[in-house]
Amino acid sequence: MPAGATTVRDAIAALPPGALAVALSGGLDSTVLLHAAAHGRPEGVPGGSLRALHVNHGLRAEAAAWQRHAGELAQGLGVPFVALRVAVAAGNLQAQARRARYRVWRDALRPGERLLLAHHADDQAETVLWQLASGRAPVGMPRARPLGAGWLLRPFLNVRRATLAAYADAHHLAWVEDPSNADTRFDRVYIRRQIMPRLAARFPNAVAAIAARVGEALPAPAHAPLPTQGLDAQTLGAWLGVPMPARRLREILRQAVARADAAPVIALPDGRTVRRHDGCLHLVGTVAAEAEGRAVQPGAAAALAHGVLSWRWGAGGVAAGRALALRYRRGAERVAPAGRGVTKTLKDLFREAGVPPWRRGAWPLLFEGEALAAVPGIAVAATHAQENGWLPAWTPADSAEHILPPPV
Repeated sequence: MPAGATTVRDAIAALPPGALAVALSGGLDSTVLLHAAAHGRPEGVPGGSLRALHVNHGLRAEAAAWQRHAGELAQGLGVPFVALRVAVAAGNLQAQARRARYRVWRDALRPGERLLLAHHADDQAETVLWQLASGRAPVGMPRARPLGAGWLLRPFLNVRRATLAAYADAHHLAWVEDPSNADTRFDRVYIRRQIMPRLAARFPNAVAAIAARVGEALPAPAHAPLPTQGLDAQTLGAWLGVPMPARRLREILRQAVARADAAPVIALPDGRTVRRHDGCLHLVGTVAAEAEGRAVQPGAAAALAHGVLSWRWGAGGVAAGRALALRYRRGAERVAPAGRGVTKTLKDLFREAGVPPWRRGAWPLLFEGEALAAVPGIAVAATHAQENGWLPAWTPADSAEHILPPPV
């Protein structure tokens, strides 16, 4: 998702191919998001299925009316509508409602499906100020992260709220207003109503600047490997991007320097894990891989649930017209890579290519019958390579670390 997408059209055009779901509350922001997504991407940009997920918290008398409004909006756009009722636990209602939403979204997402949230640039700036004021790392909201069997995406994080309002007016959209969004007893609402207007009056470009630069202070993007050499708790906390107790940070730091042959796995509250490989820490999430058996044609790019299989024409590639099928590692696979004159185990090829152990089980393998024809991005079998042909490549979806082995 390009960080610089500042219009609704640009944000929708940047969405990845595949199935999408919009988290539809019925408010201004999510109404614009659903309308824009339903009207499709620009010509030539691949699309996919779309549905609307509405969470009914049952906390206000208007909840039933909001659900009806959201359903009518989706129906008018020809988008399948799913209402999800949740029970909100006692305590901090905003925090408990948020936990309930994410829990039901996680359970509702289909393999590889992207859930779109309508948080925008003003929300991002507000989040950073709240994090600073409450003693948290100012990492903002992530643009993308794994959630259940799918992904969570925030395509509007560089789009101003005024831009969304202008879009709604131009398309004559109707939406509902939640009274709690005006209740300054809540910290976030106080910042939104009392602090942000004064900040913008003094510094007109403050919101755009904060939204564009959030995360620049991090040593690397949250999904990039983090070197363990000289690592401290502050750097680790910023890299993780989620609030973390000091004892958990200390445990991760301890395991980061465990013996060389250890393979530590530390679970995070959001379902991801931290793993160590080749002197670095890696964030690993939970996106399920495409099921086996999919037919693959050399030269025909394929958007899979967990990444993109692409091709380029070159020496040693696979002949066009070969009937290939997608499979995954089962153990003991061997192949003689073209031009090397030796037979290698798949394990050796992965090790030579620097593929971390947790990614190997979901790396797509291309078979013709029972013969391993190619390991995308790594090798083409000598039995299937010709002077000029199609060379396969593999790009994991969004963050290269967020994959799981396919179901068996």
